[in-house]
Amino acid sequence: MDKHFLQVMLAVGFLLLISVFASKTTSRFGVPILLIFIVVGMVSGEEGPGGMLFNDAHLTHIMGTIALSFILFSGGLSTDLKLISPVWKEGVLLATFGVLISTAIIGCLIHHVMGWGFLHSALLGAAISSTDAAAVFGILKTRKLGLKPRMQALLELESGSNDPMAVFLTLSLIQVILAPAQFSWLEVLYSFFVQMSLGGLAGWFLGLGLVKLINWLDLEFEGLYPVLTIAGVICIYSMTEYFGGNGFLSVYVAGLAMGSQKYFSKHSLGVFHDGLAWLMQVGMFLSMGLLVVPSEVLPVFGPGILFTLGLVFFARPISVALCLVPFKYSLREIWFVSWGGLRGAVPIILATYFLAKDIPYARVMFNIVFFIVVFSMAFQGGSLGLMSRWMKVQESLKASRKLPFKSRHGQSEFIEFFIGSSSKVIGQSIFQLHLPKDVLVVLILRQGKEFIPRGSTEIEPFDRLVCLSAKTSIPAVEAIFGSEHFLERRIG
Repeated sequence: MDKHFLQVMLAVGFLLLISVFASKTTSRFGVPILLIFIVVGMVSGEEGPGGMLFNDAHLTHIMGTIALSFILFSGGLSTDLKLISPVWKEGVLLATFGVLISTAIIGCLIHHVMGWGFLHSALLGAAISSTDAAAVFGILKTRKLGLKPRMQALLELESGSNDPMAVFLTLSLIQVILAPAQFSWLEVLYSFFVQMSLGGLAGWFLGLGLVKLINWLDLEFEGLYPVLTIAGVICIYSMTEYFGGNGFLSVYVAGLAMGSQKYFSKHSLGVFHDGLAWLMQVGMFLSMGLLVVPSEVLPVFGPGILFTLGLVFFARPISVALCLVPFKYSLREIWFVSWGGLRGAVPIILATYFLAKDIPYARVMFNIVFFIVVFSMAFQGGSLGLMSRWMKVQESLKASRKLPFKSRHGQSEFIEFFIGSSSKVIGQSIFQLHLPKDVLVVLILRQGKEFIPRGSTEIEPFDRLVCLSAKTSIPAVEAIFGSEHFLERRIG
C-alpha cells in the first residue's frame, strides 16, 4: 500500500485521538471542547509543530456542508418537538429578522472601521450573524447546564434554524458584488420565500416518509438502519437543494419530524447519529484549524476584537431584544439568549465562499471570521455556565418527597429525585454518574411505568429516580444531581 496514504491515515487517527484526550482534560476547566479541536488543527497545521500543509478552501467547504447536514439532522432528531413548540414564534423571528438586524448593525460598524463598501461590509456581517448549531449543540450536550425548558428550547431552535438565513444573505450579497447588473430585489425576495418554504415542507414530509420506510422495510440486520438514515439525510439535502429549497433547513426539519414519531430501532439510531454528529464536528473543526494560517490572523487582531465586542455587546443584544420583547421575556432571559449566540463552523464555512469566489478582501474577511469564532467560543462558550447562574435561568432540581422507610440503625435513607427537562444528568447512564459506592438507584418511574434500572440505563427528562443512600453520602448525591438543597430531611 502507498506509504503516503498510510501516513495520511495515521495523521488523521492521531489528530482524532489527541483531540478526544485533550477534550477530556480541558472540559474539566470549562474550556469548550470544539475550541480544542480548532487548536489541535492549528498546532498540526502549516505553521505549527505538525507542519501539515492544508489550504484547499473548496474541499473544506464541501466537507463542512456534509458535516453540517448531519449535525443539523442529529440536532433535530434529539430535539423534543413538544418542548420547542411553545417557542416557535420567537425562534422563527430570531432565525430570520434577528439575523438580518445583526447583519445590518455589524455591517455598519465594519464599513466605518475598515472603509470598505457597504456590500462587502454587509457580506462579512452576514457571515458572522447567525449562531452555530454545532457550537450550541456541542456546548449544551457537554456542559449540561440544566437550563429552564424555554431557554434550552429557544437556543436549540434558533441555532438549528438560522443558518439558512445566513447562507441566503451571504450568497445573495456575493451575487450582487460579482454581477450587480443582474441583481433584482424582487428576485431575492421570491428566492427567499421559495427556499425557506420548500426547505421546511420538504424536510417535514421527507422525514415522515423516512420513518414510514424504516417501519415498512423490517430489515433483517439492524446494523443496516444507520446506513438507511445516512442515505436519507444525503437524499433529503440533495433533493431539496436541486429543486431550489434550502437543504440545511430541510435536514433539520426532517430530524424534528422523525424525532416526533415512533419507529424501529429509534434509540439505537439516536445514539448512532449523536456519535456521527460528534465525528463530523471533530473533523470539521480540525480542518478549520488546519486551513487557517496563524501569522495571517495576528494582523487582524485589532479589528477582530472590535467587531467581536460590537457583535457580542451591541448587535446581538439589540436584535435579540427586538425579537423577544413582544413575547414578554425578562431582561435576564434576553441577555442570556444573547450571550448564548455562539459562533462556530458555519461562519467559517461561509467565509470559504469568499475564497472560492475570489471576493475582494476575501483573505482578510476569512481571518476576521476565524478570529471572531475562536473568541466567541472561548469567551462566550467558556462562560455560558457562569452566565446561566448569574441570570438565574437554570432549572432547580430538588428531591421531591420523603419516602416511608426507616432503617434499623438509622444509617440509610430513600431519596426521590425529579429530573427536569433540561437537567445536566439527562443522557447519562447511571454508570456515568459515578455515584458513591454506598448509593444505589433502585427504581425509576418513567411515563407512568416503573422499572429497576441497570448501570447502562440512560436518564431521560421527567424521570423520577429513587435512590437508597447512606446518610454520609447524601451531600455527594445532591452535588451529582445538581440540587441546591433538599426540601426536607429524610427519615433514616
